[in-house]
Formats: sequence, C-alpha cells, structure tokens
Amino acid sequence: MVIRRVVSVAPLLLVALSAQAPSSPPPSSPTPTSPPPAGTPAAAAPAAQDPAAQAPAALQFARVVVDKVQLRCWPGAVALPPVFEDVLVKDQVVAVGRSENGFRAIVLPLGPIGYVSSKFTTTRDDGRVFTKGAKVSFRYRPRSAGEPPVTQLADGSELHVIGEQDEWFKVRSPGVEAWVAEAEVQLAAAADPALGAAYETLRQQQAAEVQARLDQIAAAQARAKQDVVDLAAVQVVHDGFTAELRKPLGDQNYAPLTAALEQLTGTLAPESAGRSAIEALKKRIDTQRWIAEATAVRDAKPPQVDEKAPEKRDQLERFQSIGWLRYESRLAGAGVYFLEKGGQRQYLLSCDTGRYDLALFVGREVGVIGPRRRPATDSLSVLDVERLEVLGTTAR
Repeated sequence: MVIRRVVSVAPLLLVALSAQAPSSPPPSSPTPTSPPPAGTPAAAAPAAQDPAAQAPAALQFARVVVDKVQLRCWPGAVALPPVFEDVLVKDQVVAVGRSENGFRAIVLPLGPIGYVSSKFTTTRDDGRVFTKGAKVSFRYRPRSAGEPPVTQLADGSELHVIGEQDEWFKVRSPGVEAWVAEAEVQLAAAADPALGAAYETLRQQQAAEVQARLDQIAAAQARAKQDVVDLAAVQVVHDGFTAELRKPLGDQNYAPLTAALEQLTGTLAPESAGRSAIEALKKRIDTQRWIAEATAVRDAKPPQVDEKAPEKRDQLERFQSIGWLRYESRLAGAGVYFLEKGGQRQYLLSCDTGRYDLALFVGREVGVIGPRRRPATDSLSVLDVERLEVLGTTAR
C-alpha cells in the first residue's frame, strides 16, 4: 500500500524568507489578548490560518533564548495560561509571525500538538485522518466540557496524527498559531542559511512522527493480508485431514499431512497467525494417529501358537508379564489397571508414554513389556507399559 507522506509548508516558508523581513510586521486581523472565557461558545473561537496564505514578508526566523518555554494557546498575560504540549529549548530555530500584546506568534512546520475528537473525523484506508463537519474544534488537551477550543478547522482538513487517547486524536494541524513572550525569542537574519537548515530538521522530525504511525498502520494491514494467505494454506492441509478421517482407520495415513505442515511452517513469519493454526492441527493429527494405531493393535489377530513346538512357546519369554488385563474403580481417586493370572494379581499397569489406551484392552489376555517399580503406597509393583500385544481375545 502506498502511503502519502505529510506535505509541509516549510518550502513555502523558506522561499518567503530568502529576502530580509521588515523590522516590524504589517498589521493583521486582531486576536484575543487572553483566552476566551469558559462560557464562550465554540463558534466564537478564531479560525485556523494557513501559513501558506499569509503574506510572505510577515514571517521570519527566530532563536529561542531561554532554557525552556512551553507554547501558549493565545497571546495574553495571565497567571496560568493554557499551553500546548510542545516545548521549545534554547537555541532552537522556529518561524515567527506577527507580534501582539508583547507576545510573538510561533509557526511550526506542521503546527502545534493538539487534540480533535474522533467523532468529528473520518479515517481513510491508508490511515490518514480528515475533519468531518464544519468548524471542528482543535483543543490543547483532550477535554471539551467547560472550555472553548483553541481554534476551529474547516471540513476536510487533514490532521497529522501522532497518537490516540481514548476518543481523541493527538494531532498537528498546519496554520494553528502558538505564542511565546517576545523576550523568549530573538529575531534572526533571514539570510543565514543555517536557519533554514535547522527549520528543515524540525520539519523532518515532526513529519517522522506522523509517518511512523502511518507505517505502523501499513504494516498491520500487510500482516492482516498475509495472515489470510497463510490461513488459507493451512486450510488446504486441514481439508486433507478431513478427507483422511472419512477413510477406515486401517487406511488412514497422516505422514504426508505432517510433512506438509512442517514445510509450511518454514515459510511463515514469526508473527503469522498461521503458526497457531498449524500447532492446533498438528495436535489433532497426532491424536487421530494414536487412535488409529491403538485400534489396529486392539483388532490385530493374536499370533498362532503351536503348543507342540517349544520354540514358539519360548517367544512369550520376551514379556515381563502375561495375564488378563482388568480394571478396578475406586471410590477415592482414579481407578487402576492390573494384570491377573490364575486368579492372582500380578502387576498394576500404567502407560506414561500415552502410546496405548489401556481401556481398549480390558478383558483381553495380553503380554506386556516395560520397566517395573515398587511404590511405597501399593502392595503390588507397577509395570509401565512400553509394548503390549494381545494374546487372547475371549473375555473371562
């Protein structure tokens, strides 16, 4: 997706400032000398001005001469004036506009930081945000009750978003004025090329903040599209798994599906949604494969034993124990499986590997192979089944 980058007014400003500005700016329309009172309706707030539309000679560069200064929303001497979040530091270069009541208008490349309610905006597919409705309020903080906006923006104005907070966009808007005291800045000669370079650096910094958010949105959209592709590839293997389930247990073959999933995993990005889908499908395939193997063992015909041939009987010596597999439930705790031979219990049985579901062989004569242990709490040794063969299928 192509992301339109922020268009700045800085080139227009630099052209305008190539000539020496007059010692005093021309008169301009009056601005309130102090913040409008709390009860002032939003419609009474001044409208935003586009720096590109101002007279070129009315703008020039200045340097900050104090350690730190926060931009005011309006010119006027009040004890606790409303201020923007922007902070200027000593020797920083800014563009300045008109002077009023001992204060100087500051013109930032993309405007000062303010807030616009998301209710009065529209967001395009590429993440850019525009105002929706006439006279949309631009505020210095995300609060609308009891105080007038700093200014009002026209319908369709682009907002350079740098963040979000609840139902508010944190934005910059070119043309919104900010103010500092005259003594906090020093006008500079416009012919100094270092001033233009410093102002361009500020423009790039502000533009980078906006572009970082647009890049994140583009990356998220690209990830979402790739997730659709990855999940579709996993679905192809899932369809193959469903087809295998329809076959008789003895005909089911899951090795190709497992190999396909391993190959697909190697092509996915670490954050792909397809990875979790693959892991879930692998577990289903493994479970079904164990069921098929256990069923095949359960249904297998017992080996033909020739009692007259000693060598055939000797094959049973490979088992640790032979007997009828029984199950006994217990009131307190889980039930137990055990081998019974000649009416006597031989061993308690367990299958820690999970290879066999012992419940499938209850009532059958089996031979088992596996290590033995003697728990202190049981009277019989426990034999952990690693190999099980059905020797007789007639329940007793």
